[in-house]
Amino acid sequence: MPSTLDLLTALIDGSTSRSEEREVLDILRSAPAAELDEAMEKLDTVELFDSVDNRLIGRDHRDDLVQLLAYERRDDLGLHAQASIIRGMQEGHTDEVMEAAIRDILLSHAGNDLSHLKNTINLAKGRHDLEGLVFSDVDDEGIREEILAHFAASSSLDGERQAKALSDIDDTALGKIHEDRYPKGSVIPGVLEFYEALDLGPRDEPISRGDLTFVTARPSDALGLMKGHSRETLTKAGLADMSIMTGSIFNLATHDSMAAKKVENIDHYAKLYPEYDLVFIGDSGQGDIAVGEAIVEAHGDVVRAVFIHDVVAMAPAERERLAAKNIWVIDTYVGAAAKARELGLVSPAGVERVLAETNRLLDEMAWETPEQEQTIRSLVQRDAAAAGL
Repeated sequence: MPSTLDLLTALIDGSTSRSEEREVLDILRSAPAAELDEAMEKLDTVELFDSVDNRLIGRDHRDDLVQLLAYERRDDLGLHAQASIIRGMQEGHTDEVMEAAIRDILLSHAGNDLSHLKNTINLAKGRHDLEGLVFSDVDDEGIREEILAHFAASSSLDGERQAKALSDIDDTALGKIHEDRYPKGSVIPGVLEFYEALDLGPRDEPISRGDLTFVTARPSDALGLMKGHSRETLTKAGLADMSIMTGSIFNLATHDSMAAKKVENIDHYAKLYPEYDLVFIGDSGQGDIAVGEAIVEAHGDVVRAVFIHDVVAMAPAERERLAAKNIWVIDTYVGAAAKARELGLVSPAGVERVLAETNRLLDEMAWETPEQEQTIRSLVQRDAAAAGL
């Protein structure tokens, strides 16, 4: 006998008639709770909501679908299934009925459940992550404010606060513009393991995973193609779970405008995740120092640290000035991990893993010159020695 998932998949494949829409609703209404949960988690919910229409004459089947899934059977659905339903309502035009349903699903959760639901939504591929949902797909300002007020009042995690990492991409994770100490396009050795160490936390016992978000000033078009390209590039570099917040083409004119867009995105992030502390990782080439200073000033109570990967040979006096603001200029991610350990952000084992991964990648690097390799190895050895490794 076909499962609920099989029946729904067959019905929404291609165009659907009015009778087929009614059949979809009947299946969803009568399915056993476990089967419904599995179906909503695995089904292409974007196609589901696209296949069930409101019509000029007769029942508004899409509104019926929203009512059924977001209200009548919501308690039969787990967090992943509910995130999938929200994702289905995000794609395309999110009408007022859907916006209200999204709000009510979110407002039905608190504490750990709310945090896990937000994290699941935020890992959606493409441009429809949590920031896109709240600050773009939800057009009604009143509904947006209700969602953010609920996040502020009801988001919490059991145990100690955990940090989410927000990172720039070019010259921070990938050597692309000013970073010429590595072959162009290289993943900066140790950065991936540094992200992992931050994600695992100071005892390698994280409350949640996937706490990495990239903040980039690259423009994204209406289809999110630029964002998808960034995700593909970074996934190939070893990052399977992440979210990406992009800028606008109008923010590429100057370093100041790029920095301003990143600060705006991070402001959004602080409102979306008030239960988390924040760590920002950037570089010294394109305005990230200004970003770090701005977010420390605006959110100093939750910004645990800012790490700036130096690509312009910053003077010692400037490094000292920034360190006084909890902005740490680093030459290698071994040095970053060691400082993060001092700040209680990563475990001692995490620092060791960053060093091991850095050395492995240095051995595999297709160096352009012997001098290039020696420069980096000397910096890594210095930072490892300073960390007692």
